[in-house]
Amino acid sequence: MSTKDSDFITPTTFIESLESPAFTDFLKSINNLPVPLVSITLPIAGIDPLAALEINNEYQEKFYWAQPEHSISISAAGKVRELKATGANRFRDISRKSLELKDQIQAYTAIDHSMAGPLFLGGYSFNDYNIGKAWKSFGAARFVLPEWMLVEIGHLHLLTLTIEKNDRTADQIYQDVISRITDFLSIAGHLNHSKASKHSKPNILCTLQAAEDREQWILNVNKAKDLIRQKKFEKIVLARSATLESKSELEPTILAHHLREKYPACYNFLIQKDGDLSFIGATPERLASFKNGTFMTEGLAGSISRGRSAFEDASLAHSLMQSRKNREEHHFVVQAIDNSLRPYSLNIDHPEKPQIKKLQNVQHLFTPITASIKEDVQIHQLIQELHPTPAVGGFPGEAAIPYIQEIEQIDRGWYSAPVGWFNLNGWGEFAVAIRSALLHKNQVTLYAGCGIVLDSDPETEWEETLLKFRPLMDALNQLDAHYG
Repeated sequence: MSTKDSDFITPTTFIESLESPAFTDFLKSINNLPVPLVSITLPIAGIDPLAALEINNEYQEKFYWAQPEHSISISAAGKVRELKATGANRFRDISRKSLELKDQIQAYTAIDHSMAGPLFLGGYSFNDYNIGKAWKSFGAARFVLPEWMLVEIGHLHLLTLTIEKNDRTADQIYQDVISRITDFLSIAGHLNHSKASKHSKPNILCTLQAAEDREQWILNVNKAKDLIRQKKFEKIVLARSATLESKSELEPTILAHHLREKYPACYNFLIQKDGDLSFIGATPERLASFKNGTFMTEGLAGSISRGRSAFEDASLAHSLMQSRKNREEHHFVVQAIDNSLRPYSLNIDHPEKPQIKKLQNVQHLFTPITASIKEDVQIHQLIQELHPTPAVGGFPGEAAIPYIQEIEQIDRGWYSAPVGWFNLNGWGEFAVAIRSALLHKNQVTLYAGCGIVLDSDPETEWEETLLKFRPLMDALNQLDAHYG
């Protein structure tokens, strides 16, 4: 069966498609297999995955992932299974647990596509242990197999349902599938602009530049530079946070919508742990993309603002390329990625010189990196080797990272850590969770960091944190306008 964006597929059409011999044979096989979970993927009429997530209030756990420029969007909700791990072996433990769970799932897909079938959605914390009060429920590593998932790839829309088999017969599972599909068709059929009408909510109250915060930041940067002079490390990334408040609870899906509209070149993500707690962001930095033995990552370090004219923008980009401080910071990142991937790769390829990556409000030094990975290497092994990159940790990492918490005195949680998805074949995609914020009821905590090297100027780095707060601040301002 094929679908187009203009198609409206009725429950009757779905029932006819599910009476195909392939699906009938699949259902018959379920009765004879001792598997607790059944996964079914079908093409479905076009519906914005984020809209489906926003209108469906039944679920506490929600996940959204989008890269609009790459024409991919994923939304998911509910929890059928949960993979959790903590400590130094958390990457290996998640990989092992996912392989064990793979044997418990019987999957059917009506279409042959790399994004068909169940996905595990979630991420890791920056540190091996994640016990801070604000972040504790996220854990040090946590991935969810959702009850339902919508994937939009170009003009193709896929719905994946994961169902507990229990002692149910094939006919009972079939009826459950029909019921759930009908629910999604009902969502698509009842989208009504009047439901999105504005209503009054108070403005978000914010202070990003308190005098004592600025003074502490300058002290932190100078302390880091002293350690660099002492040859403790060559680079360290320091972050700071700023907490803003609204008089009523924030709505993560609406914030996610504003982020994806303004930052289509970024990875837009939302991980909602429950009705009160969400992690959200629009990050420009891909950590890992792994499929068919090909691994793609990137070096992203060195920043400058965008210009107000074409000439100013080009001049700023030229200054960034000529900056010894930024080129040195970027070199550390690329060198560290090379060193991390080399034991697992047949070959690694990247340009000798960085490029400029232009985003809405900032431009970065950028080096795309591709590697051919040896057989039997799992994506979580590669993530463990790469995290944290010098773009969010330091160089050398083993020397710099132990000083981060001592200097920063903030709880990073999942900020600057890997977030993303992977499937039963071990393919997946992860981004580095920068340009991000933690939402808790009516509070939002923003995070931003800077790479500190010997030539760093504390005042300039402070201004850079304000620049990096801007994506979330712009979205929060749009949220105010939405409810104005």
